[in-house]
Amino acid sequence: MESEARRLIERAFQALRDRPGFVERPDQVQLALLLSDCIETGCSGAFEAPTGLGKSLAALIPALAHAAAGDRRTVVATYTNVLAEQYWRSDLPLAQSLAEELAVPTAFLIGRQRYVCRNALRVADPGLAEEFALHAELGTESEFRGSGLRKARELSELWRAVGVPPACPARRCPDFQRCWFYNARRAAETAKVVVTNHSVLLMDALLAMYSEGSESLLGKVDFLVIDEAHDFPQAAASALEFELSHGRLDLLERASQGVEEALAIAAMQSGGLPTLEAAGERFRAALAQIGAALHGLAGRSGILAAKPEEVLQDPTVRRTYSPALREEAEAIAEQAASAIDAFVQETGGLLRRWAHAGEADPDVVGEAREILGPYQMVLRETALGCRSLFDPQGVAVSYVASEESAGAVRADVIDLTDPLRAMLWSRVPAACMSATLALDGGFEFFEGQTGFRPEFREILPTPFDFGTQAALYLPPRGTIPDPSQARREGSERAYHEALARELGRILEAVGGRTLALFHSRREMEAVYDLLDAPPDLPVYVQGRSSAANVGERFRRNVPASLFALRSFWTGFDAPGETLSCVVLVRIPFEVPVDPAQVARGAWLSSRGLDPFREHSLPLAKMLVRQGAGRLIRRSDDKGVIAILDPRLETKRYGQEILENLPRELRVFRDVGEAAAHVGL
Repeated sequence: MESEARRLIERAFQALRDRPGFVERPDQVQLALLLSDCIETGCSGAFEAPTGLGKSLAALIPALAHAAAGDRRTVVATYTNVLAEQYWRSDLPLAQSLAEELAVPTAFLIGRQRYVCRNALRVADPGLAEEFALHAELGTESEFRGSGLRKARELSELWRAVGVPPACPARRCPDFQRCWFYNARRAAETAKVVVTNHSVLLMDALLAMYSEGSESLLGKVDFLVIDEAHDFPQAAASALEFELSHGRLDLLERASQGVEEALAIAAMQSGGLPTLEAAGERFRAALAQIGAALHGLAGRSGILAAKPEEVLQDPTVRRTYSPALREEAEAIAEQAASAIDAFVQETGGLLRRWAHAGEADPDVVGEAREILGPYQMVLRETALGCRSLFDPQGVAVSYVASEESAGAVRADVIDLTDPLRAMLWSRVPAACMSATLALDGGFEFFEGQTGFRPEFREILPTPFDFGTQAALYLPPRGTIPDPSQARREGSERAYHEALARELGRILEAVGGRTLALFHSRREMEAVYDLLDAPPDLPVYVQGRSSAANVGERFRRNVPASLFALRSFWTGFDAPGETLSCVVLVRIPFEVPVDPAQVARGAWLSSRGLDPFREHSLPLAKMLVRQGAGRLIRRSDDKGVIAILDPRLETKRYGQEILENLPRELRVFRDVGEAAAHVGL
């Protein structure tokens, strides 16, 4: 049967070659065959598949072929919902059209809160509910916001009310059989190929692990393909974190309202409605008190607990450890856990009493129990999370994280290797792939971050000619001050002025069309305020409108430039002349001031490792690769990569960073010459 899968793969690629306008890429076929071998043998692999290689089809074709020939179930997960929808709407239909045998059952699933709730939309706007139902394929947030059925601002305001809540009545909802989320979930449990995102994959893994395999979102899976794997550690860290914050309190309030709605009919039949309402009012009053206490943490920060003990005893951690803050935060968390326990016990006890005394109809009681379950799960999980904040498991840290107006108590896992082995790597074979997965010619950094141990490793060559399509511009020495030195000496104004002058020269040399990537908002705003750009070369700034909106404006207005932050360093795609220059303003080193970063450094030091060499520098190399990778996205793209950080030439690590860029890049000291080299 597996030889049949290989024949299907070869037939599919032959059909692809026969399509008008298709450019054959031998390494795309090689990647597909490597993935096919992994699916067939149950082995894991790590693959760097550069931009332009066509890795989405290289993943989908073997997944479909092995589903058709060998009944294998494959999940393909990528980082963002946007990329997942691109797989589903564009790449998957193309792959299935290449051979009729590839038309196996497929499914698309993202997080529940990214789907429209039919019931909530009908309550909020009945007319829009009917119109949207006629247009929607998936019922997702992106479809809703992009529907054009109302003004963009109106849809944005409506979205807050119509997204599927974290817990809902499920099958007791009148729209359950037509629910976009639950229909997608049901399809994902049995489909042969499922397209999803990292978040859902991790949620499924946690659910399966905690339930010992009895519960799942994705069903039994034979193989995983994790695309954009360079972002997977960040997704895993987010999946494993817990935070007691105002957002969490809002979730608890909505869950309490769901509990009351679930019990309302039984309460009315038994005469217990006032008692039920009083329980809800007490709980929400407690939540208000907890919210006020969290406000009291605003502007304060400190480590509260860390594991293992050597992390907590590290001098850098001890300097940020605050016993007094721990006592205050622990009291808040215990107040939350106790309030949850009391509410769950009281409301559950009311239903049991009404059932035992026969005060409510047995069918009504049964229905109430069924609806109650999801809300109780949200409440109990939060209570458990609150109590675990001060006894974190594995290699983890708990701390107060605060902004000016609010505070939160949170726990982060700082070493993902053991959790990911337990959740994923020991359970399902996987292939991790990305355009920027390797560093220094190998996968050691990614493997060290994740605990992933592939049997196969391959770095595939780029299909682009960087020697002619791109140029690297490094300003002459002395043009830009050292940013670290400027910060230490208090001369950041002069540093920002130098950046503004250099960016002005770059914009003029390339005719705008520049994506300038910054590492901090404060620096970006300061440089923008000092920039003297001509009116015909407009500059947009991320944060003055939504990231999606400002990115689209940049794509549409060819002479425009965009000053942007972290979300644009990776995943942003603007092919063609609209993006003819990428500027990396400075090397994006992680500054270890966040408690989780401090604790990670302590953990590495306790193992005899240098935190800078083992984590900060590799992470910066990866981000530089990703940022520079925004430039050449298609075979006819061309442009300049400019890096304005003088430390590339004054520090020993500078050459290491440059060596992770395409080796064919020619280096220029004059931006006009760099632009002329690529024909700008």
